Amino acid sequence: MVYDLADLSDKELVSRAQREDAPAFGVLVERYQLQLLRLCTALTSDPEAAQELAQTTWAKAFEAIGHLREGERFFGWLRQIAVNQLRDGFKRRRLNQVSFDEALHDGPDEAPGPEGTYLRTERQAEISRALATLSEHDRRMLALRYAQDRSYREIALELGTTEGTVATWLHRAKERLRKALDQGKGRQV
Repeated sequence: MVYDLADLSDKELVSRAQREDAPAFGVLVERYQLQLLRLCTALTSDPEAAQELAQTTWAKAFEAIGHLREGERFFGWLRQIAVNQLRDGFKRRRLNQVSFDEALHDGPDEAPGPEGTYLRTERQAEISRALATLSEHDRRMLALRYAQDRSYREIALELGTTEGTVATWLHRAKERLRKALDQGKGRQV
């Protein structure tokens, strides 16, 4: 029977990758490379650091694929590897290179012309500068909620806390981001 690896489920691909089937792991990389890069970009706020973090994460995942437990979601496991790599000393060179908006959204923007492009670029730069002032924890909370579109419950389960705590952490992170944006515009907070 001839079949295409791309037609297999994540579970089937993981099972094959755990039996040292490199092409199956390659399909997982193709399937999740953009999503992982977005997460890494949101975590680091730096395109170069995000690329490096994503590559390090893929290498670590390839080495550790045998440790992925049955029933565990592949991308959730991969996301945790990225976060652990960042926490365990991954070096970030610059924090203010990319906007949070870019990390969150697919596809090209519909620009209403040169003025709209300029305004959007300026806004992205403001967001980048504001994100760079936040702690890693705040950036992580914002990335999990908005870049990954995770529910409060999913975040709570991943972090081993309650949904109420997640709500509090997100509220504080958004408030600090708002204050950083206001300070960047010269407003008093």
